[in-house]
Amino acid sequence: MLLQRIYRYSMNGLRKLSRIKAAGLLTLSLITAILWPSGALLAQGSIFGLVTNSNGSTPSVGEILFVGYLDDTDEEIRVEFCDGAGYGAGNWYDDFQNYLTESPGNPCDYIFHNISNGEGFHLSLAIPNNSFQQEDVQLGAVTGPDAVTDFQVQRTGDAEATLRWTPVAGLRYHLYRREASSNGSFFRIDNPSGDLSDPGIDDSLYLDQGLTVGLEYDYLAIAENSIGQWGPHAELITVAGSTSCCKIKGDINSSGAVDISDLTFLVSYMFEAGASPECEKEADLDLNGQIDISDLTYMIEYMFGGGPAPPAC
Repeated sequence: MLLQRIYRYSMNGLRKLSRIKAAGLLTLSLITAILWPSGALLAQGSIFGLVTNSNGSTPSVGEILFVGYLDDTDEEIRVEFCDGAGYGAGNWYDDFQNYLTESPGNPCDYIFHNISNGEGFHLSLAIPNNSFQQEDVQLGAVTGPDAVTDFQVQRTGDAEATLRWTPVAGLRYHLYRREASSNGSFFRIDNPSGDLSDPGIDDSLYLDQGLTVGLEYDYLAIAENSIGQWGPHAELITVAGSTSCCKIKGDINSSGAVDISDLTFLVSYMFEAGASPECEKEADLDLNGQIDISDLTYMIEYMFGGGPAPPAC
C-alpha cells in the first residue's frame, strides 16, 4: 500500500515535468532508481526526457509536436496533448500504460517535429521493464513532408463525417479518430490494423462511417512521403455529435408550426430564388435526401388533399 502511494505521488510529479528543468529530471530518475532498483514491482511506466534544437537551444512551448506508436503499427497513436503526455520547458513525457497493447520489450517509436524551425527526430526503442525511462531528444535536419494543409472535418450525417484536405503530389495521408470525451489515444481509420506498409489515402477526401449518434469525435491527419517519412500531425479537429437540425418535418420556414406559410416559403425557394430553409431536413418530406418537386407535391396533398402528415424527424 505504501509503495502504491509513493508511486502515485511520483507519477503526479512526472506529469508536471513541463515545469521541471533538467536537474529535476535527474533527481526524479535517482529517486526512482533508489525506490525500485529492479523495476520488477511496477513494470513499465513513463518515458520522459529533454528536448533541444540542433544548436542547443530549448524549443518553446507550442513548437514541439510528437507522435508515438507501439508494435511497428500505427493502429493506435498518442500525441503531445493526450492525457498523460505533453511538452513544456524543454521536457517531453508520455505514459506507456495509456497504450492498449503496451508490454515490456515491445517496439516503441516517437516521431518529433519542431514546427518552428523544421527540425525533427525519430526515437525508436523497446519498452523497458522499469518505472521511468529517460530518453533525451536532440533535434536535427529532416526532409519529411509538411503538416497536412486545409484539414477539415464535417459531420455529414448522424453516423458519418467527411474529411477533406489539400493534397500534395507524392504524399499520402494517415487519418485518425478518437471519441472527444476520452482525451486519450487516436486510432487509425483509413487502415484500422495500422499496417505501416500502407502509406495511406491518395486523395483529398475520406468518408468516415459508422459513428455513434450523439458522440463528439476528434480527428488528426499525418502526411507520409514516398520514402516513408512522416510530417507533423495536423491541428486537432472536433466534430459535433449529430448533424440533425430537424425538429418538425414540414416546418420549412422554422416558425415552430406547419402552416400555409411553409408552403409559400417552399414555392419561393424552388421557383423564385427565395431564401433557403434553415434546416433542409425539415423540408425533405419524402425522405429522399433532397428538396425537389416531390416535396412540394407532398406538402400540397397534406394541406389540401387529405394526404399523410409529414413524418417525424
